[in-house]
Amino acid sequence: MAAKPETTFIAGVHKKLPKTLYHMKNNNAYVGGIADVWYSGNSGDLWVEYKYLPRTPSRAGIDPMRLLSPLQQAWLRDRRMENRNVAVIIGCPDGGIVLTDRQWELELTVKQFAERLRSKEELANWIVSRVS
Repeated sequence: MAAKPETTFIAGVHKKLPKTLYHMKNNNAYVGGIADVWYSGNSGDLWVEYKYLPRTPSRAGIDPMRLLSPLQQAWLRDRRMENRNVAVIIGCPDGGIVLTDRQWELELTVKQFAERLRSKEELANWIVSRVS
């Protein structure tokens, strides 16, 4: 069975991470909403929920909340309220964007998405900067 595009995107980001950076994919059939990946380093933890768009937005804006399930929305909101380091990364064929500090609750125009777009290497560097 072929990997899903989101899984392939995450793997592409992870290939750019240092091999020494600890990360764990979360998949729990009994607890819904947990962020996809937990990263751990000397400076702390980072929890990232990944989403993937098959095309880079070019005509219509994007509402990240429509990509997140209600359980994911609640989990991210509650962990952020606890001052945890959480983010949503929305990937697409051209790279991805990082949303922190509940920015995933705001709609983005095509221009805003394009301005925030980062390569997989830049996304990996951002992850490292948050936990190392």
